[in-house]
Amino acid sequence: MNAIEKLLAVARAEVGYLEKASNSELDSKTGNAGYNNYTKYAADLDKLGDIYNGPKNGFYWCDVFVDWCFVKAFGKDLGVKMLYQPLKGLGAGCTFSAQYFQQHGAFYKNPQPGDQIFFAYGDDGYDHTGIVTKVENSRVYTIEGNTSGGSGLVNNGGGVFEKSYPLGYYLIGGYGRPNYKLYEEEENLNREETLKLINETIDKRNPTYHTLEQVPKYWREDIRAMMELGIIAGNSKTDLGLTQQEAKAAVLIYRAMKKE
Repeated sequence: MNAIEKLLAVARAEVGYLEKASNSELDSKTGNAGYNNYTKYAADLDKLGDIYNGPKNGFYWCDVFVDWCFVKAFGKDLGVKMLYQPLKGLGAGCTFSAQYFQQHGAFYKNPQPGDQIFFAYGDDGYDHTGIVTKVENSRVYTIEGNTSGGSGLVNNGGGVFEKSYPLGYYLIGGYGRPNYKLYEEEENLNREETLKLINETIDKRNPTYHTLEQVPKYWREDIRAMMELGIIAGNSKTDLGLTQQEAKAAVLIYRAMKKE
């Protein structure tokens, strides 16, 4: 699963969540439904302590939903970096989130799956946001928080819903493109670290004997005899270069031959 697929899987699992009337039953998808902007998304990010410049539970939460999906999918540090946001920043606001993308040359007119879509009612900033899931038949499809299932743009609508708009929809202000390459780099690094750990474990379980004195006593005389017979030559005159598995196999074969 690549980074975009991972993000969209997290977002889709939240479709149908309703904001709460009070600061309770936050983890329930539909319980305690109301219109006071209390959500698990803000509460979870608030608990981390350094995502935003202050607590956000009880405020408009469309952008908080997007940030939560990234943190859920990729972890706090990587998720925030992929959105070009600083810790303790202003990323809970649509206008500021768009500006972070713009400052890094990652704001576009044409969408791709995984982009963050921004809507604007006027020239004074951005008012709503969501995540692009696909672009098809001249329409852009999204998952948005703090919206409704009704057609057209609905900000502060009270839930997480799937939406779609014509690509030329007049309220679309642009698309921020997260830095998904950071996830790929992190995955490659994790693979390299895992392979290194595996190899180190194998080396510990299957040590290499460089001298005859390193060979266990119960194999040493057989190895010495095979060296004298030229059966085992080693890597060089000074390096036996025989792994534990190789030594065991050689001894078993040699002893079997002696019995014949």
